[in-house]
Amino acid sequence: MTILAAAALLLAQAAVSTEVRTVIITATDKKGVPIEGLGPEEVAVIENGIPRSLSGLVRDQRPLTLLFLLDTSQVLASDFRLNVRDAAISFLRSLPEGSAYSLWTTGDRPTKAVDFTADPDEAVKALNRVFPQGGNTMLDAIVEASSELKKKEGERSVVVIVTAMGAEFSSRFRQQVVEAARDNADVFMAVQIDEGKADFETQTAYDYVLGELTRATGGSNERILSFLGLRGALQQVTAELRGQYLLSYLTPVDLKERKIEVKVARPDVRIRVGSGRRNRSS
Repeated sequence: MTILAAAALLLAQAAVSTEVRTVIITATDKKGVPIEGLGPEEVAVIENGIPRSLSGLVRDQRPLTLLFLLDTSQVLASDFRLNVRDAAISFLRSLPEGSAYSLWTTGDRPTKAVDFTADPDEAVKALNRVFPQGGNTMLDAIVEASSELKKKEGERSVVVIVTAMGAEFSSRFRQQVVEAARDNADVFMAVQIDEGKADFETQTAYDYVLGELTRATGGSNERILSFLGLRGALQQVTAELRGQYLLSYLTPVDLKERKIEVKVARPDVRIRVGSGRRNRSS
């Protein structure tokens, strides 16, 4: 009976329809330095508490399409040209070769300052024309701008958000922002500059929206206490973009929930896992 039961279990498992799913993982050491040369033999995938069969692990070398959302509201008036503009330009110049970016500003209203291009000098010209004004419309900009990434099939799409958390004047509720934007990009990353100027409602909205978007996609959400730290925070974003891998594994089709944990056989490696997508069924 034991042999028959085991055989029946194997047959039942074999009958389960499976698919290969791929997730983006970000691998860095405890200082944020990208992990080089990570191999499949070093990685284990656990989904919903069950080990899964790994089918591939490669560096994510797809063309990078990056959406850069920059707070240009009135709260930045005294710091924009001293610290923010140059940090933003330095970040765009440091993107991996072959990257394309689009720059949006969010002071007063969401504005596309630079359409997708590989030329960082376009950002220089655009930011030289910017004078911070009005309230912030970052939440509206997240939805409007990220919708353009849906057109970039087959590329690695990343949204990087920089906000000083001034008064938020967007028309959308925070839950609407997350629902509308979450599937528009592979990864969301954020830097919040917290100098104590945000009111309770604004702080709550940013904590929810940026927390949910970065957590769901395996991105980072860093809070710094001064504009002086922005350049370093964006350098960390660049490092993490260079430490991304595509991990594929075999899983049952159409699970209602997927809680994925990735373990690495190296000390002090930090792994963040993004949402997955289906490759094929069998």
